[in-house]
Amino acid sequence: MERVHIPAHDMHRTIHVEEPVVASTLPAQESQKVAAVATPLPDTHPAAKLNLDVSQSATEIRRDYLHEYYVLVAPKRKNRPYDTASHDHPMVESADSPRLDLQKSVLEIPPRESGRPWNVKVVENKYPALTLDNPVAYGQQELVIDTPLSNVAFGSLDPGQISTVLQAYRQRSVSIKQNKHIAYVSIFRNDGYEAGASLAHAHSQIIALPIVPPQIVREAEACAHYYEHFQNDPFDAIIDFERSKKVRLIAENVDWIAFCPYASQWQMEAWILPKRTISVLDDCDNAILSSAAELLAPITRALTDTDISYNLIVDQGIHKNQRLTLKVCGRNVVSPWGGLEVGTGMIVNVIPPEAAATWYRQQVL
Repeated sequence: MERVHIPAHDMHRTIHVEEPVVASTLPAQESQKVAAVATPLPDTHPAAKLNLDVSQSATEIRRDYLHEYYVLVAPKRKNRPYDTASHDHPMVESADSPRLDLQKSVLEIPPRESGRPWNVKVVENKYPALTLDNPVAYGQQELVIDTPLSNVAFGSLDPGQISTVLQAYRQRSVSIKQNKHIAYVSIFRNDGYEAGASLAHAHSQIIALPIVPPQIVREAEACAHYYEHFQNDPFDAIIDFERSKKVRLIAENVDWIAFCPYASQWQMEAWILPKRTISVLDDCDNAILSSAAELLAPITRALTDTDISYNLIVDQGIHKNQRLTLKVCGRNVVSPWGGLEVGTGMIVNVIPPEAAATWYRQQVL
């Protein structure tokens, strides 16, 4: 089947025009009809404690900066009734919990030879789905133990410790990619039951894949296509766009900028982008990673303090115009994905990224 390419002008209108692609086609009176009404969240909603102001948020369909996917920002949907009460799934480490640190070690920081106790330790995954001795499920899985302390969440760690975790990500990513049969290294953490965590002790995961995931390939193609038509780095354009709008910015420092993306697929989604072109962890020195931790620490702390589960994704690129991105995606904020999302790939997000960014700024600054 011949692949259909969307003209660059249409594909990338979001970061080249003032109005959203779809919302700009609505008559003014229709836009007013779908404006959100500010009503209190029911006490059963996990998001009630966020106290988000969506009174100025309108329902609209948004297209991603670069990708051909759409998000329906629908703040009124957060007020729909629920027959089910919210259920807490606290994860508490006990004496009976598995000891991750007893598994075979592949990296310790500081190194074991130093004679000092480790701050971050990487071990083999005891229950891997992929292994180096299985040709039909080839790959490698490891666990990054974020801290030796029990019952201490990642969001409770200080920026220095989080920087050390990021250094462990980099060292293992560089080492694993020396295997010519590994095409992509996925790094992520599931923080909380609703985000997929099964163990209480703070840990991240590294999964080395024999293929590049199609989602990463599509982004690489979109970035290459964008640069070809506009002769401009697509992520520089995204940063310029968000700076010009201001409403979705969270914080920034010398090296990184944090914001809630325009077409957020996940509730309370936040991106942390390097200001210069860095595609992979390999190109980050310790100072750059420490700078990233300065922004990542308060964002994850804010979610942890509000009992919001989240995924942290370390999105590495395969093309020179892709950019390393730390993505934080809230998981149990209001409602999970339903049939529309699963059946069509079109996402309904009941928390406008503008409201999420306002909340983050209040917590971070």
